[in-house]
Amino acid sequence: MTKKKAPEDLLKVGRPSLYKPEHCDMVLDLGKQGKSMTQMAAHFDVDKETVKNWTRDYPEFLAAFTRAMTFSQAWWEDQGQAGLASRDFNAPLWHKNVASRFREDYTDRKEVTGAGGGPVAVASVDLRGLSDAELATMQTLLGKATDAK
Repeated sequence: MTKKKAPEDLLKVGRPSLYKPEHCDMVLDLGKQGKSMTQMAAHFDVDKETVKNWTRDYPEFLAAFTRAMTFSQAWWEDQGQAGLASRDFNAPLWHKNVASRFREDYTDRKEVTGAGGGPVAVASVDLRGLSDAELATMQTLLGKATDAK
């Protein structure tokens, strides 16, 4: 009968991580150059999912990556600020770029929620009890509201 191995004696399953502590300094430098997560992953010759895993598995990398993304946004905002004085500045392209990279701060889309962040309350009205005159008044009012748009 074979003796069962202790958990610490078992071989680890899977490929060893490509993460190295010096990646923290590198990711900060890349952020200061305005690089995206994709560009950072390419620099390390890994995919974006690996970078996400590193932020989950290595707290020091999460801290560095978070700061790097702040540096990256600052770099892009500096480009926009500098471009304001240039006639050749392509503001729509710059805005599209930052809106794609930094959605939380630059999206034009607004999410609408109800009270306390819940769903929007929708009221229904039962028109069956209205008289013909009341229905005609309602129809006139709705027509005016539609025309105002």
